[in-house]
This record gives sequence, structure tokens and C-alpha cells, in this order.
Amino acid sequence: MQPARAAAVSLLLMAAAPAAGAADTAFGGERPPGCAFAPEAVWPELRELPPGVREIDADHVLREGDRVRAEGDVGLFRDRQRLDAEVLDYDRARGVARTEGAVRLFDGDLLLEGEDGRFGIDDDTGELTRIDYMVRSVPARGEAGTGMQLDRDRHRFEQAQYTTCPVDRDSWRLDAARLDLDQESGRGVARHAVLRVRNVPVAYTPYIDFPLDDRRKSGFLLPSFGTGGRTGADLSLPWYWNIAPNYDATFTPRIMADRGVKLGTEFRYLRPSHEGMIDFRYLPDDRETGEDRQFVAWEHRTRLTSDLRLDIDAADVSDPDYFRDFGSADRYSGSVRDLRRRADLTWNRPQYRLRTRIEDYQIVDTDVAERREPYQRLPQITLEAGEYAGEWAGGGVTWDLDAELVRFARQERVSDRPTGTRFDLDPKVAWRYDTGGLFVEPSAGVRYTAYDLDRRGEPGPESIRRTVPHASLDSGLIFERDLADGERLQTLEPRLFYGYVPFRDQDDIPVFDTGEREFSFDNLFSLDRFTGADRVGDTHQLTAALTSRILDTASGQERAQLSIGEIRYFRDREVRRNPGDPALEERHSDLAVEGRLRVGDAWDGRGSVLYNREQEDTSLAALSVSWNPDERRHINLGYRQRADQLEQTDVSVLWPAGDRIDLIGRWNYSLRSERDLELLAGLQYRSCCYGLRVVARRSLDSDLNYDNAIHFQITLDGLARFDGGVDSILSEGIAGYDAHPDR
Repeated sequence: MQPARAAAVSLLLMAAAPAAGAADTAFGGERPPGCAFAPEAVWPELRELPPGVREIDADHVLREGDRVRAEGDVGLFRDRQRLDAEVLDYDRARGVARTEGAVRLFDGDLLLEGEDGRFGIDDDTGELTRIDYMVRSVPARGEAGTGMQLDRDRHRFEQAQYTTCPVDRDSWRLDAARLDLDQESGRGVARHAVLRVRNVPVAYTPYIDFPLDDRRKSGFLLPSFGTGGRTGADLSLPWYWNIAPNYDATFTPRIMADRGVKLGTEFRYLRPSHEGMIDFRYLPDDRETGEDRQFVAWEHRTRLTSDLRLDIDAADVSDPDYFRDFGSADRYSGSVRDLRRRADLTWNRPQYRLRTRIEDYQIVDTDVAERREPYQRLPQITLEAGEYAGEWAGGGVTWDLDAELVRFARQERVSDRPTGTRFDLDPKVAWRYDTGGLFVEPSAGVRYTAYDLDRRGEPGPESIRRTVPHASLDSGLIFERDLADGERLQTLEPRLFYGYVPFRDQDDIPVFDTGEREFSFDNLFSLDRFTGADRVGDTHQLTAALTSRILDTASGQERAQLSIGEIRYFRDREVRRNPGDPALEERHSDLAVEGRLRVGDAWDGRGSVLYNREQEDTSLAALSVSWNPDERRHINLGYRQRADQLEQTDVSVLWPAGDRIDLIGRWNYSLRSERDLELLAGLQYRSCCYGLRVVARRSLDSDLNYDNAIHFQITLDGLARFDGGVDSILSEGIAGYDAHPDR
């Protein structure tokens, strides 16, 4: 026999690679303070060694033929792996290694501590008893009576426990008859498992599949539970099916005490040339209505060639009340007026885009009058083209062309409103001279529109042609000065915009898809008073506006901005959407003011006001102030007012009540009707290894009745990821809120 301090031994140990990523903590982000999973000293140090090189450190190493025995503080190392034991016996001929007493295995991610190990070196197998294990990447840990290494990446434990809670803090754990950890697939499987919370058994499952990293895998997701005025007690239990890397489906039985059992199915697919989603939800024999109720939607995108694409977006619902009854959990809110069905074939090139669309609607809101019901487009062909035409007189010349050919149709049983074909052509050319401190941009064009109509009994011509020229001149200056010893830059930007569109009588033209634009600051520099081609607004106007900004010199970030402007009209505007409406005689538009102020990285204030000087009244005001210093602190104050239509306040808060508890609230109130529009109150609790959200909501529906609901959400770190209705409610109701800040 020959003693040695460091002998080269061909011994293969655990070789599981670190997982690709860690499973989410509760509600995303890092663990709360004081929730370190384990001290860094727990993880043994590894060595970087060349491939095939093995090192043994021990108090004594003896070699006799094919047998090697090491005793006393034994450490066997290979590249990024190690085995520690009190005594190690290795039979090189049989490829078997045995350890006595305490043994520890570590591969950089999985740490195993046990007793009396036996390892098959050549086939990557092994056995241990009385095991404590830790997975660094999840992080997770547990205990087991016995454990086996099945191959390089798979391990099986009998009579095992599993938790993602920090050491010595078992807020929850799984007790399983058998536990399999597969680091190659990134999944864990427990059989005959009992979920314990604070050592109290709360649930049993014969089988549960959970992630060790962020890869997808089939299995049950955590359920969502709540109660609502329209559904009663409401429980959803989703099951996810990872069919293939590019196909998956989620089946969600939804049990509603007052309605019955509804099945939701969402199927997603992804191919090199196409992708899409099919969503189908079905409730047989609704207990309230006695009818079958369903909803189906299909979204599809196909790239036929590098320049040609097909998009389909279609949906259908069984009845008008479906979204009001189930909308909070079924993709749409209760205020949906119609469902659009469309198919687009689009050809994209650098200088133009040609699109053919077929579009139809299903009316959901039965209160929509026939004259407000949208037309079918069977089909609509649009062309958007333009390019930079070159230099001329020190400036750049551009041209643009917008063209449309559309057939407007209606179902005969719906309405006797006119149908017909519209051709619209709007070419224009512009020249821009820009020095950086001065710009001048004249533009001109002519809009030609032709109609071939089926009046369906209404009086008026069936063939109409309309030609309207238009011209504008935009100009502005930019002055700059330094502030705060050069740390800030202030600009002063006066701007003048002149526009002219002559009057053309358009009362004989039916209105297919045209509405009046809502006035805002941006409309100060536009000639378009209408959306759609059925009306071209006449105007002779001059806009004067002034903008000032304060910028950070180093970062270029805008810290403050204030803009004010008004249009001066030189004549009445006679073209109106509805024939017979009186001409607009005001000589001035509303005075438009908008601004923004950002203080530090947390305070943000925005405001927009339209003031009618002739009536000395505010026609629109929208003001908001937000304080968002971090992901756990949000305070938002808002005020909205529009003439005689609405006046509302909106206050929302997310605020910590400690290191782990956040309070949630929203109050949306109508000052005009003196009633609450929405009340939201709740809390979220973030433990070291689980999270809980409880939200109570009271909202006013379209029938001016209140719907009261309570929503619950529980997340167990590393066991399952759940995104239920609570996430969408909070994201929509509280500005700046992110349900998963780490994604």
C-alpha cells in the first residue's frame, strides 16, 4: 500500500447543471427583508479543473490494486463538482464507490447531505439515506428517508418533504410518499402529497407537477376563488397542457354557485410562418336563465411571404348579457358594445402598404340604435404610400398618398339605411426647411371622393363626386437658454400653423363611418375635423401656440413642459356631420393648455385643459398627480371633467403597512351623479415563500346597479404560478401597479 495526499481518481459524481431560472417569488420581485433562503456559507466551494482530472483531499489515502480508500475529511473534486465524506471506498474495477458516516454532494446547484452512500460511477447512479437536500436556483429544500440518483440529472426521494421557505421557516411544505426532481426538464413531481400550512394539513393530491425553473410543463395551476353578486361563490381550477414547444392549452373549469359549471379552453399555437389563439367558453343550462351560454374568439397571424401577411380577429357570443355576467374573468368588460370580426391581408413594402380587409360586427349592446350600428366592410382596400422625394431649395420634399376603396353593406333585416361603394383618394406633397432652430413646412393636396349608392328608398342621388383641395403652412422657432449653471436647458418654442380647406356641400353624402374628432391640443395643427372620409371639414384658420420645456442637460430627460394654443377662424365652418345642423360660427377654438411636471424619479404631474373664452367655461379638464417612488408605493390622484357629460375624481393607493403587507385601495366617484363608480379595497401579504391577495370590489354596471365581489389569490413560491382576475383588476385600477415587476 502507498499513502498519498492527492491522488488522481476516476470518480464521476452528480453532474446536474444549474436550472435555467428560478421560479417566481410571491407577486414577483425579490423576497422581503429577512428572508434569505440560506447563508452563503452553506454552499461548499468548488474547483475548476480540466476535463478528466480528479483530485482527492483527505487525511489518509490508501491504494491497493483497483481499490482506493480515503479517510478523514475526505473531499473528492472534479470540474465544478465535489463529494465530501468521512470515509470513501472506491472499487475501480466494479465502478462502485461507498461512503461511511456523513456524506455531502454538491454540483453548484443541488446540495445533498446524507449518510452511508453508495454510488455507481459509470452509470451515474447512487443511493443515500437520511437526506437533507437544497436546490440553489429555485431555491428549495427538503428532507427524505432515502434517495436515489437515477441518472445524471434525475433524483428520486422516498418519504420526502419539499418547500421553498427559508431554512427553519416552514410556512408551508409538501409531504410526499415519493418526490422526483428532474433538473434536465426543470420539473418536480410529487405523488400522494399533502400540503401543510404551519404544519396543518390543508389539501391532498395523488399527483402534483411543479416547476424547478421557468420552463413550461403540463399540470394544474393554483385555483382562483371569489364571490360576486352575479355568480355567487366562484371557483376556477385551471389545468395547463404543454402539448409541444410550440403548442399549449389551458382548460379552466369555473364553478359558480348561482350559475353552474362553465368550461373555458384556450389553445395557443406558434409556427415559423403563423401563430394564434383560440378561446372557447361554454356554460350549459345557466341556472339563472335556463339557457346555454358561450363565447368563442380566434386570433390568427400568418406571414405568407416576407412582405405579405394575413391577420384574423373574430369573436362571437351567445347573448347580449354574457359579458355583463362573466366579463371580469372572460377577457371583456361588461361595457362591450359590439364584437368585431375581421380579416386583413396586408402587403408591406418600404414605400407603401396595401391592405384588404373584410369586416363584420356582432352587436352586443341591444341599446345601440340602428343609426349607430356599424356597417360591414365587404371589402375595404386601403393604400398608404409615401417617400422622401429629394432636396429642393435647401429643404426636403416628401409626398404621401392615402387611398381607399370600400363597399359598405348591411343586413337587410337590420336597417334600411343606404349602402354603397366609396372611393377616396388623398395625395399631398410637402417641403420642409429645418435648421434646428427654425422650421417652415408648406404642404398642399387634393382629396377626391366618389360614391355609388343604393339609397334603399331614401331620397338623394346615387352617384356623387366630391373634390376638395387643401393647403397648410406650418412654422416654428426654438430658443434655448441654460439654467442651474448648465445642468438644465429651457426651450421656448413659438409655432404658427395656417390652414385652408374650401367649402363643399356634402349634405347628400350618407355617413358610413365618420364622426367628429374630439378637440385636443394636437388638433391645433390639423385640418381634419372629422374621422372617416364622408365629411371633409371646411376651414380657414390660423393657429398660434407656445411651448416651453425644461430638460436635463446630461440625460435629455424632460422635467417640465407647458403648452398653450388657440385657433383663430376667419369664417364660419359650414360642413357638419348631420345635414341641417347649424354652421359653427365661433371665431376662436377652445384655448388648449397641457403640461407635465416631473420632480425627481417619483413625482409626476400631468394636466390638460380646454377653456372656452366666449362662454367663460371649461369644456374639458383632466388632471393627475402620481407619486411612485418604488414598486410598493403608489399614490394617484385624478380629476376628469367634460362639459355637461361627466365630472369624476379617482384616487388609488398601494402602500406598505410593514415589510410584508401592502394596502390596496381605489375610489372612483362621480361628482355629477353623486355616486360611487368603483370602490376597491384589499391587501397583499408577501411572506418569505408565499403570497396572499384579498380584494373586495364594488362597481357600477351598465344598468346602474352595483356588483359586489371578493377576489382571492394565493401564490406558493416555486410550487405554481397563478395569474387570476386579481392581477388584471389591480393593473387596470391602480396606475403604475405591476403584478409581476420582475418580468
